[in-house]
Amino acid sequence: MDESSQSWEDLIMSHMNDTAFQSRTCKIYNNKLSRPAISDKLCPCGRMVRCHSFTDESLESKEAKQGNTKWEPPKVFLNMTHSAKVPINVYGTLQSTGCKFLRTDLRLPIKNLFQLILEDCEKQKPALILSIYGGAKYFTMTERLEKEFIRGVIDAATMANAWILTAGVNNGISKLVGEGISHYRLLREYSIKVKCIGMTMWSTIDDNTRLDLKNASKGHPPPLCKRQIPENTQEDKETIEPNHTHCILFDGGKLNEYLSDTQRHQFVTEACKYKDQDKENDHTCYAVTIIVEGGTGSLEVLENDIEEKRPIVLIQGSGRLADVLALLVEQTSNPDQNQHWIPSKQEIKQALDRFYPNIPDSDVSSTIGRIEKILKEENRYLLHVFSMDRDKNVAETIFEAIFTGIHVKQINFLINKFLSRSYEKEN
Repeated sequence: MDESSQSWEDLIMSHMNDTAFQSRTCKIYNNKLSRPAISDKLCPCGRMVRCHSFTDESLESKEAKQGNTKWEPPKVFLNMTHSAKVPINVYGTLQSTGCKFLRTDLRLPIKNLFQLILEDCEKQKPALILSIYGGAKYFTMTERLEKEFIRGVIDAATMANAWILTAGVNNGISKLVGEGISHYRLLREYSIKVKCIGMTMWSTIDDNTRLDLKNASKGHPPPLCKRQIPENTQEDKETIEPNHTHCILFDGGKLNEYLSDTQRHQFVTEACKYKDQDKENDHTCYAVTIIVEGGTGSLEVLENDIEEKRPIVLIQGSGRLADVLALLVEQTSNPDQNQHWIPSKQEIKQALDRFYPNIPDSDVSSTIGRIEKILKEENRYLLHVFSMDRDKNVAETIFEAIFTGIHVKQINFLINKFLSRSYEKEN
């Protein structure tokens, strides 16, 4: 059995007394002072002043209590100063798809989040974490590549009892993965249900989605379930991808913020180092990141994985960053892929011009420098290219990436051990 017999809602409620499990919201204003219902004045956090949910003493009420009649709100929202912890009250399960969602503090220790999801999975630790990142709104792949990609990911996930991590929004690669998993559930029966966890910011999703999630939550009082931005606001924002098994919505207290790679990076690190103390020979969890298309924002994912020596698979033919890196890897390797050299700045610029021509001019120089570091010779064993014209399937490329990483780590361990002993003998 790989799902908890306890409901997601009961599991969240069981952690309510844990001080680590909190949400976060703006505390510049609260919901106690009466305000004109027609006013659409905005707080620095992005909400209308009259539509705050905070119930404790706000900065405004504190100043009013001290007799300050000339108080002016801050012009810029500072997360550490202008937000406060509040009890978790947005959590539940989407009835249409079974997606379990949770709005939580951006500062939640990731160890606690990992343990929460592990509890929901009956303590069945994954053997593999697949981070699938890259393309957002407008990316496209050929139908042939798309089908092979999804088939390979699901085959790898089911064979290795994997958890899949994505950005969790209903477009781009997150949407493709979520819908692919939903399709597989309808057509194929496996004893293992693929876990797909989306991580995004509460403030990244649009106001209607936030309202829907509040209304679907047992913990959110109906009076607080209202729009928090003006009706006429045009939002170019997202909804959550509903076919994920879990969607974690981090909140820093401010609207219009985007999630860095920190939470995903820490979650993968925690999964890979976790050992069940009740199991004498607990298995190791490995991690692989798959980059599909992607922009400059995906470079942070690559940098974090390379720092932790986690293998990366680049999907050639998916566009932009994945194709830039795939081309450069192949241009700067011998035919046997056992000798590598760093591409020149000119080679990187040419690859960017070919596959990523709309990159902002202001980003070109820094992007070239970051790609140079990613493609250093000592990192090349971590970078694997999947090509439809050459490779059998995505799943095989994923497992080859894992085994190559293990092999190189073992060799490096033996070399370091040998050098250490040689040094001891000499001294």
